[in-house]
Amino acid sequence: MRFSTIIAALFAPALVMAAVIEPKAEVNVESVPIHAMAGKSGQLYVKLNHATNLRNKDFVGRSDVFVEMWLEKSYRQRSKEVKGPNPVFDETFLFTVRSGQNKLYIRVVDKDTFSNDKIGEATVSLDAVMANGSAGPMDVKLPRWFGLRDNGSVNIQLRFVEGKS
Repeated sequence: MRFSTIIAALFAPALVMAAVIEPKAEVNVESVPIHAMAGKSGQLYVKLNHATNLRNKDFVGRSDVFVEMWLEKSYRQRSKEVKGPNPVFDETFLFTVRSGQNKLYIRVVDKDTFSNDKIGEATVSLDAVMANGSAGPMDVKLPRWFGLRDNGSVNIQLRFVEGKS
């Protein structure tokens, strides 16, 4: 079989489906995707409640855990350090959200003397909180092994106040 025949056979179903789909004349407001809210700007309050079942990265003793959060890498906020696999933070952070920012990045780290060990990272979509004004409390899993396992979770609450930033 020739290469061009194989390529045509692979892409033919997609081309047929694209030709069959017709655009709708009317758009239902409720069917507008939530990510349309990403154009909002305002203040995002993130309450970091606690973490559970964090993986211990220390060979001896317990991890000294802290959490970093950011909307863009140039401005990160950091929690206090707490020992153990189930630390309680009870801290609130304030971020200024600009139009187009719709993700909160979270990284949980074990503080060490010479170099810090990453326990896990996660990304939280802000679409729901921008649409509703608040979200949570929710457990954000710190995935490992392509999401088949995790390194624990972080419990957060979000509140968004729309306005000029």
